[in-house]
Amino acid sequence: MKKSLVALLFTTALVLPVFAADQGTMEAGIKAGLPLYQETRLECDGYDDYDMKTTVSVGADFFYYVDYNIAVGVGAEHIFNSKLKYAPNEPKDKIGYTNIYFQVKYNFDFDDDGYNNIYPIFQLGYGIMHADWDFSSEYPGASVENYNGVYWGIGVGTTIARYFIMELIYGFNYGSAEFTGCGYPKPPENFEYDISTYRLKFNVGFKFDFY
Repeated sequence: MKKSLVALLFTTALVLPVFAADQGTMEAGIKAGLPLYQETRLECDGYDDYDMKTTVSVGADFFYYVDYNIAVGVGAEHIFNSKLKYAPNEPKDKIGYTNIYFQVKYNFDFDDDGYNNIYPIFQLGYGIMHADWDFSSEYPGASVENYNGVYWGIGVGTTIARYFIMELIYGFNYGSAEFTGCGYPKPPENFEYDISTYRLKFNVGFKFDFY
């Protein structure tokens, strides 16, 4: 399932330009992001919510306009690892994600040429979790395996002077982590966390059009 989704996203990225070359306008862009708020829930026989320290993200988008105002496409972003805010002297666990996704947006233009607009945007795809778990000193024989999961995002953006973009995206990542051998010096214990990360992220970027 995971490999199929990644393959489908990759195929879409290759196929869309072929159709766009004859039928419409293409748009590509790069962006950098700053989470204004980010929280992770660790769930295993109950749950705990933890705020996360500030991090940054980088990403790229591709859109094909199926209509004058409607664009569909694919995108990817890398959210660098961010430390969970535990109590002092507790483990320094860090979690980050690389997301690849389908997306769709609708432009509401402020002028006739479409150089300035505002748009709602929706994203749905696959999130690759890259976590750094700090448990080696407490459980030296333990190991952990991370599992990836779904990503979705919804938000609003604006295009300014044709080439500059700003976005505010509320996003969600789901994943899990399986820990084994964590009972040292007691008998080994295995357990699994369901991991949900929520964030409100501000993006700025630059885009350019193909005709």
